[in-house]
Amino acid sequence: MRRSNRGFTLIEIMIVIAIIGIVITIGYPSLTEYVKKGRRADAVGLLSDQAQILERFYSKGSVYTGVTGLSAGNDYYTITPTITDQTFLVTAVRKAGTAMATDKCGDFTITSTGVRSMVNATAGLVTKDCWGR
Repeated sequence: MRRSNRGFTLIEIMIVIAIIGIVITIGYPSLTEYVKKGRRADAVGLLSDQAQILERFYSKGSVYTGVTGLSAGNDYYTITPTITDQTFLVTAVRKAGTAMATDKCGDFTITSTGVRSMVNATAGLVTKDCWGR
């Protein structure tokens, strides 16, 4: 007599599930880091935009105070400017309860002199690692 195969055995299904589990285990951290890198780039872009708006305003009136049109941030970072007549500091702070709340790069700042830095970042990271330049 001839036996016909009609489907998969339990062992075959378990092997496929194990392989899928291994691929997910390896790939998920890379995927989340990739997503975080994109969100960091958005925050850095917002800070750079805010600095440009402030510099354009300063070039017209020789003061930073009184500027309008600054962004409050996005879903993952809150943008907070600290402005005086002759200087500014714009900070991007991670929002609590979001995926970026525990990001290794911490919060970002940019000053009127162009100094870019990170606050509350993991030890050993340099500005280039998180600012992308």
